[in-house]
Amino acid sequence: MPRNTPLVVAIAAFATLTVDCRAIEEVAREVKMLSAEHVAAAPMLASKPGFVGELADRPVVDDETPLDGSDKIDGVAKAKPAPVEAAPKLLYSVARETWVMAEPKWKSRRLGYLRAGASVQRSAEPDGFRGCTRGWYEVQPKGFVCVGSTATLDPTHPVAVLSAKAPSLEGLPYLYAMSRFPTPPLYARLPTVAQQKRAEPARHYYLRKHARLRRSADFVPPPPANAVPPLLANGAVLPSLGNAQRGASRVVLGRARVRSGFAMLASYDVEGRRFGMTTELALLPLDRMRMVKPSTFQGVVLSDEFPLPIAIVRSRHARRYRLHPPGRALALDGMLQWRQAIALTGRVRRFQRQDFYEARDGSFMRVDQVVRINRFTRAPGWAKKGKKWIDVSLLRQAVVAYEGTRPVFATLVSTGADGLADHKESHATIQGTFLIHTKHVSVTMDSDEGGDAFDLRDVPFVQYFTEGYAFHGAYWHDDFGTPRSHGCVNLAPKDAAWLFRWTDPKLPDGWHAALSLKRGTVVHIHP
Repeated sequence: MPRNTPLVVAIAAFATLTVDCRAIEEVAREVKMLSAEHVAAAPMLASKPGFVGELADRPVVDDETPLDGSDKIDGVAKAKPAPVEAAPKLLYSVARETWVMAEPKWKSRRLGYLRAGASVQRSAEPDGFRGCTRGWYEVQPKGFVCVGSTATLDPTHPVAVLSAKAPSLEGLPYLYAMSRFPTPPLYARLPTVAQQKRAEPARHYYLRKHARLRRSADFVPPPPANAVPPLLANGAVLPSLGNAQRGASRVVLGRARVRSGFAMLASYDVEGRRFGMTTELALLPLDRMRMVKPSTFQGVVLSDEFPLPIAIVRSRHARRYRLHPPGRALALDGMLQWRQAIALTGRVRRFQRQDFYEARDGSFMRVDQVVRINRFTRAPGWAKKGKKWIDVSLLRQAVVAYEGTRPVFATLVSTGADGLADHKESHATIQGTFLIHTKHVSVTMDSDEGGDAFDLRDVPFVQYFTEGYAFHGAYWHDDFGTPRSHGCVNLAPKDAAWLFRWTDPKLPDGWHAALSLKRGTVVHIHP
């Protein structure tokens, strides 16, 4: 990630961070006072009069209920009705960040934030109005949220409805697409053909080009189109997130930047053309985008049956060998799969002036065609019983997750492109021992650095451990095992998701980010 782009993370107890790998989308430095816009509270209408107003707590009496209060009819016990559980009361995020505070006031510690469309359980009544005209509500599992410009109690709020699709925590959190050149426009509504022609003079050219691309072997089709929701029907303008406003006549919001990536919540057909709706509620013509095909690479969950050391095949032409008696010479025994993981004995054998690793199944592989991932040689002081920590080897481009002294997961990564150089002067990954302090399900990273500009929205599973350095998934490349980042530690999407779920601080259900200065997982980065 680029080093010289500033990173602003608005955390009351945090110092200002500087992004050295990629710039995180700027979080608001201060929370603005809530707007006076009225949010109508829709009255709850029950289907039975016995549950309205003061009658809600009274028992329902039917013709068979004994007047003497007993629970028998003609001497036969009558089954008591099961208690009806009230539906949980929810709070909805309608902004990029809806902050969760440790106390019901803006100057308290920030615990994390919700993302537009997320819903969490809340208290029935507000817990004070300090700096919040509509009230602070306690949310699950902890913290308080101010209802106003970034949060609502109304489940029919347009942003809550359109953004309701929750991100996945198993692979990539969303469906992704990368822009082609020239970059496409960002529409504020599902545009008519006439509006498209005005915004895209060469529209027919892109449609013909897309038709040709569809016939290529590496073409990734978009998923089936969703039904157009009423909120987007008849040319309605998409709502904006938070305080921003969009005029009723708005058609184009801007254009995608060069080398840009977007996460999609849904896609819609308009007169034969497909549009994807981004997490920021803008619409992109998908015939001017390249749908992302996620990497299939995945690390190894380690166990007593599959312990360290292991080898991961890095050559597409790696071969397996076996000893062939009686001469005890090596004989070819088939091909190894690219990025296949193999359990090793730890022994190295030399045949015909070539070194080979010995596998636990008795086979052999050339040392120069695989990456060997070892267990640590000396337990560090923080490797206490059960304590989680992550070991990152820059030379091997490998990560091992430990619980105490027990390795539990291993994979290949892509660290800084400049290897072991000074991280302050190059695109190298910082070395040292740190704590993960901030985790985001996704966040935007961009750079205006000359010759290497990019704008990558919703980079998945970002875990910051110092300054602007982080673990995160990469949807724009599939070159794990090779240094190529601007300083961050890139992981394949499935590995990034596994590590994100495993590390501390834990992310509560429905939250998009969690913060902790002292309880994060230890990260040790070395050559």
